[in-house]
Amino acid sequence: MGTFLGRSNLIIFCAPDIDPGYDPKCYIDVQFLVDEAAEVLKKGSEIHLRASNSLEKLALGLQSIRGYQPRPMKLITKIGKDETLALWQHDMLKVAKWMTYFDELQQLPLSLQVDMLNGIWKVWSRLENLAVTAIGRRQKLCNEKMIMAYVEQDQVVCDLLKVEVDLTWCSRYTLEQLKFFGDQDLDERTEDLIQAMMDLNPTDVELSYMMCQLCFHYVGKRYQGVMLELAERFQESLSNDLHDYYVNRVNMPQYSMRLANMMKINNHIQLDIYRGRVKSELAKVFDVFYIEFSHPEAFLDM
Repeated sequence: MGTFLGRSNLIIFCAPDIDPGYDPKCYIDVQFLVDEAAEVLKKGSEIHLRASNSLEKLALGLQSIRGYQPRPMKLITKIGKDETLALWQHDMLKVAKWMTYFDELQQLPLSLQVDMLNGIWKVWSRLENLAVTAIGRRQKLCNEKMIMAYVEQDQVVCDLLKVEVDLTWCSRYTLEQLKFFGDQDLDERTEDLIQAMMDLNPTDVELSYMMCQLCFHYVGKRYQGVMLELAERFQESLSNDLHDYYVNRVNMPQYSMRLANMMKINNHIQLDIYRGRVKSELAKVFDVFYIEFSHPEAFLDM
């Protein structure tokens, strides 16, 4: 895992005992990772940025965590345990860093910030990877049926038709058998979303708004209570920032159609999350995956 990611391993994978009479559950301990993410949130942003409002600061923060230098290309031909755990670690820490550029969120108690991170990091990463893949395809860095992501200092590319997927570390079923529990149309819908993102070609401000709307809507609906109140307050404030951006920054007072296209992408992602949850519940009934997490709340919608 450290070789793939180029950094120390913060996730502990405990394989089951080899015993025919023992339930072969694998335990994944992410306590060190959650602690590291909490430390990132506690320290605040690595770079002190000035912006006219919170949304534009988040856009600058997105640029910062992506990096400004050209990245070397790295082709991924296999996705197994090490690659999966490494990507989880990278994604959670990346989202934690991005959250430090949202001043209103930084004012919350640290425990609440960590709860929010646990709720949004996978949702945020899903939209980010769609956006990065769209960028890669526009720049002819990857083709159809290929996806791209920014991982550490690399541009990682994966050919979905050729990549070797190894799930023996988390399931007793073969990849072919697991297709029954998967979403048969997900690849096609993902291609549609990538094309929609290419057509939209959002600015960093627009993409940051999409990330906030998607994540805060999701986490508010999931946790309810205080989290829902915060999510609604954040969304209202950021909507005002977006209006200011369109009217005063880019001189686009008639932006309703563009906003509708942004929300259409987000709504499709939300629907895919719901579909995935239904399939996940079915997989639990048949005991398809034999993994347990130290922090299951952070891995609800994988």
